[in-house]
Amino acid sequence: MAKRIDARPLLVLVLALAGCVNFSALDNLDAVTPPTDPFEAALFKNFAFLAHSFGQVGQAQYASFDQEASRSISRTDDNLADLANAYADKALKLSREEVVDPEPSLDIKTHEQRDRLARALNTGREAFPRDAARAQADWDCWHLNATVESQRPASEACRRSFEVTLPRLEAEVAPVVAAKAKADADRKKAGPAQNDSADDSEKL
Repeated sequence: MAKRIDARPLLVLVLALAGCVNFSALDNLDAVTPPTDPFEAALFKNFAFLAHSFGQVGQAQYASFDQEASRSISRTDDNLADLANAYADKALKLSREEVVDPEPSLDIKTHEQRDRLARALNTGREAFPRDAARAQADWDCWHLNATVESQRPASEACRRSFEVTLPRLEAEVAPVVAAKAKADADRKKAGPAQNDSADDSEKL
């Protein structure tokens, strides 16, 4: 009679090995649900596109992510897998309704440009979500791609795009900001007069 083999130890070993597998942000990207907010959804789409734009890059060499991608990349080395996972991690954060700020600036000149972007995003997120998302994606692409030598030409292309998308966003939000400032000023002017009218009515 054939000898029966107990498969339980093998199953335990397989499960133990499965628990040791590191999942990258790029591995998890296609399994998550995009955010519903228009700005965040557009930004998610842009980052997902950038993450997949490098093709089959394999696992990141010096960074790993758990299944929830709770560990983020703040710096990348000369490795396309790290770069792809940096973009994927941004998209995953958006899917978890976390705030994803633009990448830090590199010097005084770019710091001023980042300030301009931040001001435009304050209004643009709601008023012009797609254009706001594109401007932030261009900024991040410019700065992140610059960290990988082979992607310097792509970084330069993103910089040129940013120099178009940021002024466009600023031009779009300018009338909205001006109208809001005027409305606020009108309310301040009308406030004391309205209070005086209310006082007069009470006296009558």
